[in-house]
Amino acid sequence: MLWTRIASGIVLGPFFLVLVVLGYPSFHVALGIIAALITWEFIHMDSQLGFGARRLLFAAGALGAILIPVAAPMAMIVVALSMLGLMLKRGDPVYLAPSYAVLPAVTLAFIWEAGQRANEAVPLVAPGGYELAGGAFSIFWVLAVVWATDIGAYAVGRTVGGPKLAPSISPGKTRSGAVGGLVCAVGFSALLLWAFDVPIKPAHIGVSFLMSVVSQAGDLFESALKRRYGVKDSGTLIPGHGGFMDRFDGLWAAAPITAVFCVILGGGVQRW
Repeated sequence: MLWTRIASGIVLGPFFLVLVVLGYPSFHVALGIIAALITWEFIHMDSQLGFGARRLLFAAGALGAILIPVAAPMAMIVVALSMLGLMLKRGDPVYLAPSYAVLPAVTLAFIWEAGQRANEAVPLVAPGGYELAGGAFSIFWVLAVVWATDIGAYAVGRTVGGPKLAPSISPGKTRSGAVGGLVCAVGFSALLLWAFDVPIKPAHIGVSFLMSVVSQAGDLFESALKRRYGVKDSGTLIPGHGGFMDRFDGLWAAAPITAVFCVILGGGVQRW
């Protein structure tokens, strides 16, 4: 299982990074596809959900996903309003499916666009002279924080062990692993900024720390959902990982945090 998980990561990780570099519309279309798949996985967790409800939820998620490459703000409004009505009527977590899947994807598209707008003010050149667009750099920074959190939490948790973080939700996670994830997230964030000669500011440290916390909370949230609905994985599409919801839970939780700070601080990560 571990080697299958590693192999899947080796294949999918670089492929996703290439889409980030390609930018619009490739990256935005990929976000839409991922959001639609996560919606599908989420609504199929509840075996008691009727066909009509499944169709309605998937239609809401698919509509939002389709709109991401065309008009991200419109996608956000459409999905938010549809989910508000469904939540008020039903009050069940499974009715969060479209907003859970689509809104974070919308915020990732927004982060990419915010980085593009900031690119002219702060040119980005990696060691060796390779130039990287501002939108791609902003997404790379988000991925560095989230992926470093996952790797650090796993490595430290397995090595150090100790008290469980949330045994009733996810028995495998430890407090030492959570701390390790935080340290690695901040460290990798700073390393990426240094590599592209972007001044490291308190905002980068603070936001990367907050994103790491939220990323781990997103992982726990998905674990709690799977326990509620009695499933081991959200799906079977990614060997060793389960479904797309299993793979993107941390990123999906952390992306809106970065998007908010892009608004507050005015632009992409390199402009903070």
